[in-house]
Amino acid sequence: VGLSALMTTTLVSMEETIKLLRANNVDCKIMVGGAVVTPDYAEQIGADFYSKDAKQSVDIARQVFGN
Repeated sequence: VGLSALMTTTLVSMEETIKLLRANNVDCKIMVGGAVVTPDYAEQIGADFYSKDAKQSVDIARQVFGN
């Protein structure tokens, strides 16, 4: 699952989405990024991966899931 935030007002929804996925035992990896997301925040909300931009998210996905 990939989540991106452009405005700080959407960060709460990002955190809630991750909590719901985890609470319902959805077997997936979660990557977050976007203009207002930091590596520290990604860790704080329980994301598996942080990406600073779209290219890096593709690189991470290739490493995790293969080419």
